[in-house]
Amino acid sequence: MDQRLYETGLTTDQFIAQLGANREKFEQLLAECVLDDEQRRALADSPAYNVLVIAEPWSGDVLYNLPVLLCTAAAAGWSVRIFRRDEHPELIMPYRKDGLYLSIPVFVFYDTEFNEVANWIERPAVATKTIDDESLALRRRLREEHKAAWRQATLAELLTLPRDLNA
Repeated sequence: MDQRLYETGLTTDQFIAQLGANREKFEQLLAECVLDDEQRRALADSPAYNVLVIAEPWSGDVLYNLPVLLCTAAAAGWSVRIFRRDEHPELIMPYRKDGLYLSIPVFVFYDTEFNEVANWIERPAVATKTIDDESLALRRRLREEHKAAWRQATLAELLTLPRDLNA
């Protein structure tokens, strides 16, 4: 990471100013983030980090996870700069989730010489597992509850396709 590029990122206040409709909820979640004494002690020994954040104001995962990073960074004395994913697509490419998805937020931790030491993407693993499990259960339930109607809708849509698919 080039330090000059890093410095062009948004400050926390600049990003919060761009949140629009999510600003109130974001500020509430930020205010609710409180570290206990053990967490503060652990951060007291933390190296100095420069944290690059890739985010967008509309993202639910940004809304819920960026306040935790900001709270942690404030307690640890880390520097944070935020880049909008859609304005800086080159930044997220190395951090595609599963090599495919442009998931946000992305937190990239650099040492004082701007060497990458760690990164974190989207949400905690336990949240992803819960969301995936619940989504699968919901899809299965909805398919079963609506199977007759959805089959008829499928048939109706198939009948509207051109008769000669090579046309």
